Amino acid sequence: MGGSIVGRHNKWIEKENRNVREIGYYSTPDFVAKYLSKRLLMINPNGEKVLDPCCGKEELLEAFFHRQLQVDGMDIESYKSEYCCSFHLQDFVRFHEKIQRDKANLQEQDYDYYIANPPYNCHEVDFISKNKTTLMKQFSDVGVLNMYSMFISALIDMAKEGALIGLITADSFFTAKGHEKLRRKIVETCAIHEITMCSNDLFHNQAADVRTSIVILQKGKKFQREVVTNNRPLSRTIFEKQLDKQLEMIRIEQHAGISLDELLMANPVDNMEFVIGCPPDIKGLFAGARIADEYKCVTGISTGRDELYLSKEKTGPYTVPFYKNPGRKRFYTENHLYLHKEFLTFDKEIKNFIVRNKPLLFQSGITCSSMGVEFAAARLPKNATYGVNANIICDEDDAWWLLAYLNSDLVTYMVRGVLIRSNMITSGYVSRIPLIAMEERDKTILGSLARKAHDLAQEGHPFEKELKEINQRVNHLSGISVESEEVIGRFKRNLIKST
Repeated sequence: MGGSIVGRHNKWIEKENRNVREIGYYSTPDFVAKYLSKRLLMINPNGEKVLDPCCGKEELLEAFFHRQLQVDGMDIESYKSEYCCSFHLQDFVRFHEKIQRDKANLQEQDYDYYIANPPYNCHEVDFISKNKTTLMKQFSDVGVLNMYSMFISALIDMAKEGALIGLITADSFFTAKGHEKLRRKIVETCAIHEITMCSNDLFHNQAADVRTSIVILQKGKKFQREVVTNNRPLSRTIFEKQLDKQLEMIRIEQHAGISLDELLMANPVDNMEFVIGCPPDIKGLFAGARIADEYKCVTGISTGRDELYLSKEKTGPYTVPFYKNPGRKRFYTENHLYLHKEFLTFDKEIKNFIVRNKPLLFQSGITCSSMGVEFAAARLPKNATYGVNANIICDEDDAWWLLAYLNSDLVTYMVRGVLIRSNMITSGYVSRIPLIAMEERDKTILGSLARKAHDLAQEGHPFEKELKEINQRVNHLSGISVESEEVIGRFKRNLIKST
């Protein structure tokens, strides 16, 4: 480490009674640590030097110690009284900044392996806000949304050609629009060897509800081969058994991989998302027309302070129907809110009261959910306004069949399993939902089913029969296989655990 990271430090800060969220430390489960280190050593069995930039209690390093490799570690805290690695009490982000300033140091980072469980859910918001100007300059190529993404970017910067980067990390960067630059940096500078999604209960025993994945990169595009990918398992128990089997299948070269093209959403309208476990025939639908090619998909009004400008009752100046996130309500959503009639005046006079897409207000169409696990759509009537959730403006003829389609399980899968793995579904994602080809007769049938479901929902009755027929027709029209229908079914039945 260019001489600056060697040496032991015996300073030990007792942390057993501290909240892990305060210090951002989550211990990597032993079976994950063993898998990740063994995979790195399988890909390159001849490396000599290792760096863990956030080494914690050295959970990720045991296999390298066993090989008697040269192991350096750093962290912002000391978690042990004695370290097996050459430990330095060091902020990795600051270390990266120093290297950027002194390019001569960059030549000294000759590690063969970088392995890390980067910090998340900790002090990052405060740290970023206090150091934003410096960080924006330091990470100008990828942005400063959170700590783990900065760690990944910094590791790529530091790695020499051929160096392996093994991560157990939060995986929101796979699909979030804000991380497009990071994804592109990875694709443009590294080979991607593996993305294995972890069960979402992996850190529950540490009171952490975070979705993570194992990611293995290698600096240099020339090293790209097939990518090992595995979708999110339903539980930690299943995941542990999966990794044992997976490691053996890879060792005997029996684990099927996919091409880099199959992994990426590389269409011009997409953002280089990493797509895990999507059947090719479903992914192929994204090569066709999208919602935005045919309809306006927009947001509306953000009041800044809903309690001042919205009312649950139509009273006094609160007279304008206002549709907010319909949540899980499909086909029909009740209107419980009314907007102040002077909202256009507020838009001119109040800084944080914003009315977007004014020409499209009061037009009918479809209002879509913006928060929550499930994706749902309901009719948006004429003469109404709407919030910052996605709203599709369309005429009466198109609204009904499109409503049926948007509430299908296929669309739920394409939204939550491909476009965005998190539960924040903005208009940008909804606008990129593929449209499938259908004849007017098909649209009429779907529209009729949607009307029935809408009326049943309005009366508080179940509409499972209509939704089942919608799913059957949409799956048939899309041309997907029976196997892909089964993938969708499993995903929908286990939506929270699968995303």
